[in-house]
Amino acid sequence: MENDELEQLRAENARLGAENARLREENQRLVSRNLALSERLDVWYDTRMRVQLLKELMLADRRRMARADQKDDLELLALIEARVEKEKPHLRPDFDAEALARLLDVTPLRLSRLFRNNTPHHTPEDYIDFRRVISAMELMRRQPNYSVAAVAQDVGFSSIRTLQRRMQQAIGMTPVEFRLLIEPPKPEGG
Repeated sequence: MENDELEQLRAENARLGAENARLREENQRLVSRNLALSERLDVWYDTRMRVQLLKELMLADRRRMARADQKDDLELLALIEARVEKEKPHLRPDFDAEALARLLDVTPLRLSRLFRNNTPHHTPEDYIDFRRVISAMELMRRQPNYSVAAVAQDVGFSSIRTLQRRMQQAIGMTPVEFRLLIEPPKPEGG
């Protein structure tokens, strides 16, 4: 019996040894997997930190560019005012948004965005019409005997009706009402 028990103990010992070797291999596999996961986690964390840093840099760059664009926009608006005031291109009937863009050497899209985002006029066309209205008012003040049709033609409007509409929109009165405001009618018989 002792031999049988001894054989059983040896068999159990061999089985336990094999189980121990299998567990050691499994432990080594798990340690290797954990190391690989840890390395991947480090890479992931490092990547995440770099992405966060890049986001912050891009946001700062976007803010810097927005400030630069605002400065560029203000300079471009000042240039528009100076060139239009000096050269008076808006008095030509064929002067339009594309002609204004060419005058400033910018794209029509850039000009459109500039007006949409930075002026009460919203479009280059609105600005050109506004400048024409201002010119019409100045002309009517200087030349009270000019007809409304002559004024409309001299300031670049295609018709009297266009001048009337644009003045009504800009100042809330027609050319005739404006003329009456700046020069009240003379009393009869006097």
